[in-house]
Amino acid sequence: MIRLLLLTFISLSIYSMAEAQTCCSGGVPVSSNLGFQSSDEKSLQVSLSADLNFLRTLKTESSILDDDQRLRTTQSYLLRGAYSLSDRLTFEGFFPIVRQTRRITSISGSNDKEATFGVGDPVALLIYDVIKKGVTFRIGAGPQIPLGGTEQTNDRGLRLLEDLQPGSGAWDVIVLASLEHNLRSRPSSLIYVNSILSFTGVNNNARGGAQTYEFGNDIQIIAGFSDQILIFNNIITPGLSFRYRQADRDLISGSALPGTGGNFIFTRLSNSIPFPKANSSLNLNLELPLWSRVNDTQLSPTYTINVGWSKKFILESQSDQLIQLN
Repeated sequence: MIRLLLLTFISLSIYSMAEAQTCCSGGVPVSSNLGFQSSDEKSLQVSLSADLNFLRTLKTESSILDDDQRLRTTQSYLLRGAYSLSDRLTFEGFFPIVRQTRRITSISGSNDKEATFGVGDPVALLIYDVIKKGVTFRIGAGPQIPLGGTEQTNDRGLRLLEDLQPGSGAWDVIVLASLEHNLRSRPSSLIYVNSILSFTGVNNNARGGAQTYEFGNDIQIIAGFSDQILIFNNIITPGLSFRYRQADRDLISGSALPGTGGNFIFTRLSNSIPFPKANSSLNLNLELPLWSRVNDTQLSPTYTINVGWSKKFILESQSDQLIQLN
Protein backbone atom coordinates (compact mmCIF):
# COMPACT_ATOMS: atom_id res chain seq x y z
CA MET A 1 0.00 0.00 0.00
CA ILE A 2 2.82 2.40 0.87
CA ARG A 3 4.54 1.69 -2.43
CA LEU A 4 1.27 2.28 -4.26
CA LEU A 5 0.78 5.68 -2.61
CA LEU A 6 4.35 6.72 -3.32
CA LEU A 7 4.00 5.60 -6.95
CA THR A 8 0.80 7.63 -7.25
CA PHE A 9 2.55 10.70 -5.83
CA ILE A 10 5.42 10.36 -8.30
CA SER A 11 3.01 9.74 -11.19
CA LEU A 12 1.15 12.95 -10.41
CA SER A 13 4.42 14.84 -10.39
CA ILE A 14 5.45 13.46 -13.77
CA TYR A 15 1.99 14.14 -15.21
CA SER A 16 2.14 17.77 -14.10
CA MET A 17 5.35 18.33 -16.04
CA ALA A 18 3.81 16.93 -19.18
CA GLU A 19 0.34 18.44 -18.96
CA ALA A 20 -0.93 20.49 -16.25
CA GLN A 21 -4.64 25.76 -14.91
CA THR A 22 -7.33 27.71 -13.08
CA CYS A 23 -10.72 29.18 -13.61
CA CYS A 24 -13.36 29.84 -11.01
CA SER A 25 -13.43 26.11 -10.27
CA GLY A 26 -9.68 25.54 -10.39
CA GLY A 27 -6.74 27.25 -8.77
CA VAL A 28 -4.68 26.48 -5.68
CA PRO A 29 -6.78 24.23 -3.40
CA VAL A 30 -6.99 26.46 -0.34
CA SER A 31 -10.06 24.81 1.21
CA SER A 32 -8.67 21.30 1.57
CA ASN A 33 -5.26 22.46 2.74
CA LEU A 34 -6.08 24.64 5.71
CA GLY A 35 -7.02 23.56 9.18
CA PHE A 36 -4.81 20.89 10.75
CA GLN A 37 -6.46 19.07 13.61
CA SER A 38 -5.87 20.69 17.00
CA SER A 39 -2.68 19.43 18.62
CA ASP A 40 -0.58 19.53 21.80
CA GLU A 41 1.26 22.62 22.96
CA LYS A 42 4.73 23.07 21.41
CA SER A 43 4.02 20.60 18.62
CA LEU A 44 4.83 21.10 14.95
CA GLN A 45 2.78 19.49 12.19
CA VAL A 46 4.08 19.45 8.62
CA SER A 47 2.63 18.11 5.40
CA LEU A 48 3.85 17.75 1.82
CA SER A 49 1.30 16.93 -0.87
CA ALA A 50 0.64 16.90 -4.61
CA ASP A 51 -2.82 17.93 -5.81
CA LEU A 52 -4.17 17.45 -9.35
CA ASN A 53 -7.42 19.19 -10.34
CA PHE A 54 -8.62 17.89 -13.72
CA LEU A 55 -11.27 19.93 -15.57
CA ARG A 56 -12.81 18.60 -18.74
CA THR A 57 -16.55 19.02 -18.14
CA LEU A 58 -17.88 21.97 -20.15
CA LYS A 59 -21.12 23.34 -18.74
CA THR A 60 -23.64 26.09 -19.39
CA GLU A 61 -25.17 26.74 -15.99
CA SER A 62 -26.14 23.17 -14.87
CA SER A 63 -26.20 21.59 -18.35
CA ILE A 64 -23.25 19.48 -19.55
CA LEU A 65 -22.25 20.22 -23.15
CA ASP A 66 -21.05 17.56 -25.58
CA ASP A 67 -17.59 19.03 -26.01
CA ASP A 68 -14.27 17.31 -25.23
CA GLN A 69 -12.01 19.79 -27.01
CA ARG A 70 -11.10 21.78 -23.91
CA LEU A 71 -8.86 20.67 -21.04
CA ARG A 72 -7.61 22.55 -18.00
CA THR A 73 -5.59 21.20 -15.12
CA THR A 74 -4.03 22.61 -11.98
CA GLN A 75 -1.11 20.75 -10.41
CA SER A 76 -0.15 22.09 -6.98
CA TYR A 77 2.73 21.09 -4.74
CA LEU A 78 1.90 22.21 -1.22
CA LEU A 79 4.12 22.55 1.84
CA ARG A 80 1.97 23.03 4.94
CA GLY A 81 2.88 23.65 8.53
CA ALA A 82 1.26 24.36 11.89
CA TYR A 83 2.98 25.20 15.19
CA SER A 84 1.04 25.19 18.47
CA LEU A 85 2.24 28.22 20.39
CA SER A 86 0.07 27.13 23.34
CA ASP A 87 -2.84 24.77 23.98
CA ARG A 88 -5.11 27.45 22.48
CA LEU A 89 -3.07 29.35 19.90
CA THR A 90 -1.66 27.94 16.63
CA PHE A 91 0.23 29.50 13.75
CA GLU A 92 -0.51 27.79 10.45
CA GLY A 93 0.36 28.35 6.82
CA PHE A 94 1.05 26.79 3.47
CA PHE A 95 3.35 27.51 0.56
CA PRO A 96 2.27 26.43 -2.95
CA ILE A 97 4.10 25.79 -6.20
CA VAL A 98 1.67 25.67 -9.11
CA ARG A 99 1.63 24.48 -12.70
CA GLN A 100 -1.43 25.33 -14.78
CA THR A 101 -2.31 24.36 -18.33
CA ARG A 102 -5.10 25.20 -20.73
CA ARG A 103 -5.41 23.22 -23.95
CA ILE A 104 -7.93 23.57 -26.78
CA THR A 105 -8.03 20.95 -29.54
CA SER A 106 -9.46 22.06 -32.88
CA ILE A 107 -11.60 19.90 -35.15
CA SER A 108 -8.55 19.33 -37.36
CA GLY A 109 -6.65 17.91 -34.37
CA SER A 110 -4.22 20.78 -33.74
CA ASN A 111 -3.63 21.91 -30.15
CA ASP A 112 -3.54 25.44 -28.75
CA LYS A 113 -1.78 25.07 -25.43
CA GLU A 114 -0.77 27.60 -22.78
CA ALA A 115 0.94 26.80 -19.50
CA THR A 116 2.53 28.49 -16.49
CA PHE A 117 4.68 27.26 -13.63
CA GLY A 118 5.81 29.09 -10.52
CA VAL A 119 5.37 29.98 -6.87
CA GLY A 120 1.78 30.70 -5.87
CA ASP A 121 0.47 32.96 -3.11
CA PRO A 122 1.20 31.57 0.38
CA VAL A 123 -1.22 31.79 3.31
CA ALA A 124 -0.47 32.55 6.98
CA LEU A 125 -3.10 32.13 9.71
CA LEU A 126 -3.31 32.61 13.46
CA ILE A 127 -5.86 30.16 14.90
CA TYR A 128 -7.48 30.17 18.34
CA ASP A 129 -8.99 27.01 19.87
CA VAL A 130 -11.83 26.75 22.37
CA ILE A 131 -12.62 23.29 23.84
CA LYS A 132 -16.00 22.83 25.50
CA LYS A 133 -17.78 19.58 26.40
CA GLY A 134 -15.63 17.52 24.05
CA VAL A 135 -16.10 19.88 21.11
CA THR A 136 -13.15 21.85 19.71
CA PHE A 137 -14.09 25.16 18.12
CA ARG A 138 -11.39 26.85 16.04
CA ILE A 139 -11.38 30.28 14.48
CA GLY A 140 -8.54 31.91 12.60
CA ALA A 141 -7.67 34.60 10.12
CA GLY A 142 -4.71 35.83 8.14
CA PRO A 143 -3.47 37.07 4.78
CA GLN A 144 -2.91 35.36 1.48
CA ILE A 145 0.31 37.07 0.45
CA PRO A 146 0.80 38.11 -3.23
CA LEU A 147 4.22 36.52 -3.82
CA GLY A 148 3.18 34.56 -6.92
CA GLY A 149 4.02 35.73 -10.41
CA THR A 150 1.44 37.68 -12.43
CA GLU A 151 3.34 38.49 -15.61
CA GLN A 152 4.12 35.16 -17.25
CA THR A 153 3.80 35.06 -21.05
CA ASN A 154 3.12 32.41 -23.69
CA ASP A 155 5.54 31.25 -26.38
CA ARG A 156 4.50 34.23 -28.54
CA GLY A 157 5.52 36.68 -25.84
CA LEU A 158 1.95 37.67 -24.96
CA ARG A 159 1.01 38.10 -21.30
CA LEU A 160 -1.34 35.33 -20.16
CA LEU A 161 -4.67 36.17 -18.56
CA GLU A 162 -5.07 36.29 -14.79
CA ASP A 163 -6.68 32.87 -14.41
CA LEU A 164 -3.50 31.20 -15.66
CA GLN A 165 -1.01 33.20 -13.58
CA PRO A 166 0.50 31.49 -10.49
CA GLY A 167 -0.34 34.49 -8.30
CA SER A 168 -3.20 36.96 -7.92
CA GLY A 169 -1.21 40.18 -7.47
CA ALA A 170 -3.44 41.19 -4.55
CA TRP A 171 -3.60 40.82 -0.78
CA ASP A 172 -6.49 38.57 0.27
CA VAL A 173 -7.91 37.86 3.73
CA ILE A 174 -8.65 34.24 4.70
CA VAL A 175 -11.02 33.46 7.58
CA LEU A 176 -11.29 29.92 8.97
CA ALA A 177 -13.84 28.49 11.41
CA SER A 178 -14.23 24.82 12.32
CA LEU A 179 -15.81 22.38 14.75
CA GLU A 180 -14.28 19.00 15.71
CA HIS A 181 -15.82 16.30 17.88
CA ASN A 182 -14.77 12.76 18.78
CA LEU A 183 -17.74 10.54 19.57
CA ARG A 184 -17.80 9.34 23.19
CA SER A 185 -19.06 5.93 22.09
CA ARG A 186 -16.12 5.64 19.66
CA PRO A 187 -13.17 7.94 20.51
CA SER A 188 -11.29 6.98 17.33
CA SER A 189 -13.96 8.64 15.20
CA LEU A 190 -14.03 12.32 14.25
CA ILE A 191 -16.87 14.53 13.04
CA TYR A 192 -15.91 17.94 11.69
CA VAL A 193 -17.25 21.00 9.90
CA ASN A 194 -14.89 23.56 8.33
CA SER A 195 -15.72 26.86 6.71
CA ILE A 196 -13.24 28.96 4.75
CA LEU A 197 -13.96 32.48 3.52
CA SER A 198 -11.68 34.25 1.05
CA PHE A 199 -12.10 38.01 0.81
CA THR A 200 -10.11 38.98 -2.26
CA GLY A 201 -8.20 42.16 -2.91
CA VAL A 202 -7.66 44.13 -6.08
CA ASN A 203 -4.63 43.83 -8.36
CA ASN A 204 -4.15 47.43 -9.50
CA ASN A 205 -1.41 46.51 -11.98
CA ALA A 206 -3.25 43.90 -14.03
CA ARG A 207 -2.50 43.69 -17.74
CA GLY A 208 0.50 45.96 -17.54
CA GLY A 209 -1.29 48.48 -15.35
CA ALA A 210 -3.97 49.13 -17.98
CA GLN A 211 -6.76 47.60 -15.83
CA THR A 212 -7.55 46.33 -12.35
CA TYR A 213 -8.49 42.71 -11.62
CA GLU A 214 -10.18 41.10 -8.63
CA PHE A 215 -10.91 37.39 -8.26
CA GLY A 216 -14.35 36.67 -6.84
CA ASN A 217 -14.87 36.27 -3.11
CA ASP A 218 -15.10 32.61 -2.15
CA ILE A 219 -17.08 30.73 0.53
CA GLN A 220 -16.49 27.02 1.19
CA ILE A 221 -18.06 24.69 3.75
CA ILE A 222 -16.74 21.17 4.35
CA ALA A 223 -18.48 18.59 6.55
CA GLY A 224 -17.10 15.11 7.09
CA PHE A 225 -16.52 12.01 9.18
CA SER A 226 -13.50 9.75 9.67
CA ASP A 227 -12.70 6.71 11.79
CA GLN A 228 -9.90 4.25 12.46
CA ILE A 229 -10.35 0.65 11.31
CA LEU A 230 -8.11 -2.37 11.87
CA ILE A 231 -7.60 -4.47 8.70
CA PHE A 232 -5.12 -7.37 8.67
CA ASN A 233 -3.25 -5.94 11.66
CA ASN A 234 -2.93 -2.56 9.90
CA ILE A 235 -4.76 0.58 10.99
CA ILE A 236 -6.29 2.78 8.32
CA THR A 237 -8.38 5.93 8.69
CA PRO A 238 -11.02 6.16 5.95
CA GLY A 239 -13.17 9.25 5.67
CA LEU A 240 -16.04 10.78 3.75
CA SER A 241 -16.75 14.49 3.39
CA PHE A 242 -18.83 16.91 1.37
CA ARG A 243 -17.75 20.35 0.19
CA TYR A 244 -19.91 23.26 -0.90
CA ARG A 245 -18.31 26.16 -2.73
CA GLN A 246 -19.74 29.49 -3.84
CA ALA A 247 -17.46 31.66 -5.96
CA ASP A 248 -18.43 35.19 -6.98
CA ARG A 249 -17.68 36.52 -10.44
CA ASP A 250 -14.28 38.03 -11.09
CA LEU A 251 -14.17 41.78 -11.63
CA ILE A 252 -12.13 43.55 -14.29
CA SER A 253 -11.92 47.32 -13.76
CA GLY A 254 -15.00 46.96 -11.55
CA SER A 255 -17.14 45.10 -14.12
CA ALA A 256 -18.23 41.45 -13.78
CA LEU A 257 -16.26 39.10 -16.05
CA PRO A 258 -18.35 36.55 -18.01
CA GLY A 259 -17.53 32.86 -17.57
CA THR A 260 -16.43 33.18 -13.92
CA GLY A 261 -18.07 32.23 -10.63
CA GLY A 262 -20.56 29.56 -9.73
CA ASN A 263 -21.83 27.11 -7.11
CA PHE A 264 -20.40 23.62 -6.60
CA ILE A 265 -20.94 20.54 -4.41
CA PHE A 266 -18.25 17.85 -4.18
CA THR A 267 -17.75 14.62 -2.28
CA ARG A 268 -14.33 13.50 -1.09
CA LEU A 269 -13.24 9.95 -0.33
CA SER A 270 -10.12 9.84 1.81
CA ASN A 271 -7.85 7.26 3.36
CA SER A 272 -4.99 7.77 5.75
CA ILE A 273 -2.44 5.17 6.86
CA PRO A 274 -1.02 6.28 10.23
CA PHE A 275 2.40 5.30 11.55
CA PRO A 276 2.04 5.95 15.30
CA LYS A 277 5.68 5.25 16.21
CA ALA A 278 6.85 7.85 13.70
CA ASN A 279 3.98 10.29 14.35
CA SER A 280 3.35 10.39 10.60
CA SER A 281 0.83 9.26 8.01
CA LEU A 282 0.32 8.79 4.27
CA ASN A 283 -2.86 10.27 2.83
CA LEU A 284 -4.78 9.65 -0.39
CA ASN A 285 -7.88 11.63 -1.42
CA LEU A 286 -10.25 11.52 -4.39
CA GLU A 287 -12.76 14.33 -4.89
CA LEU A 288 -15.67 14.05 -7.33
CA PRO A 289 -18.32 16.62 -8.31
CA LEU A 290 -21.91 15.91 -7.29
CA TRP A 291 -23.53 19.07 -8.66
CA SER A 292 -22.52 22.44 -10.06
CA ARG A 293 -24.12 25.51 -11.56
CA VAL A 294 -21.62 27.78 -13.27
CA ASN A 295 -22.16 31.30 -14.53
CA ASP A 296 -22.48 31.40 -18.31
CA THR A 297 -20.33 28.70 -19.99
CA GLN A 298 -17.11 27.37 -18.48
CA LEU A 299 -15.20 24.25 -17.56
CA SER A 300 -16.11 22.51 -14.31
CA PRO A 301 -14.00 19.99 -12.33
CA THR A 302 -14.12 16.37 -13.48
CA TYR A 303 -12.07 14.96 -10.58
CA THR A 304 -9.33 15.91 -8.12
CA ILE A 305 -6.62 13.61 -6.73
CA ASN A 306 -4.47 14.45 -3.73
CA VAL A 307 -1.58 12.41 -2.32
CA GLY A 308 0.37 13.57 0.71
CA TRP A 309 2.58 12.79 3.69
CA SER A 310 2.29 14.43 7.11
CA LYS A 311 4.30 14.25 10.33
CA LYS A 312 4.00 15.59 13.84
CA PHE A 313 6.95 16.72 15.97
CA ILE A 314 6.79 17.33 19.73
CA LEU A 315 9.18 20.19 20.52
CA GLU A 316 10.38 20.66 24.08
CA SER A 317 12.66 23.30 25.46
CA GLN A 318 15.65 22.43 27.65
CA SER A 319 13.80 23.78 30.73
CA ASP A 320 10.88 21.44 30.02
CA GLN A 321 13.23 18.49 29.78
CA LEU A 322 14.91 19.42 33.11
CA ILE A 323 11.52 19.64 34.82
CA GLN A 324 10.63 16.15 33.52
CA LEU A 325 13.97 14.75 34.78
CA ASN A 326 13.43 16.24 38.24
